[in-house]
Amino acid sequence: MNPVRRPYPLILAMLLATGGQQAFGTSSATEPAESRFSGAAVCVAVLEREVKSSLHVDPTPQEREQWQRRLESAFAHIGNAYLSGLSGNEGKALLRSTEAAVSHWPEQRLKPQVQTCHDQGQALLGQAMGLQKMIVRNSAERLLNKELAKLPRTGAR
Repeated sequence: MNPVRRPYPLILAMLLATGGQQAFGTSSATEPAESRFSGAAVCVAVLEREVKSSLHVDPTPQEREQWQRRLESAFAHIGNAYLSGLSGNEGKALLRSTEAAVSHWPEQRLKPQVQTCHDQGQALLGQAMGLQKMIVRNSAERLLNKELAKLPRTGAR
């Protein structure tokens, strides 16, 4: 599996610049980063896994909307973690190890976690300010378009 280069640091720096701590909330800085942010990492990993595993070349508008909203939820969890004190390097390492663990989860464990994480991410997004929402939505759309562009195209165009 090739590591995917994510635009998270730039996006999250922009979220920080918009005063997002009030919108996304904060958590205790005394806990170790791994335990403090493991829930967010799990949510990002399961949401991305679910979206990437369901992608196909010609999605319906409803499928595309569902994928977009799932990725928005993932970006909301990322933003919340970074605004709560997660550093870029810590975040990358935590996400890589969590993605590896989640890749082995069976469907019956993954499905309920996806829905819980999606609901939590949408709640976080609902609390965000306008610019933060725009950044999250645009980031999710860019990632979705990038992932769809990677899919092999069949037939002549």
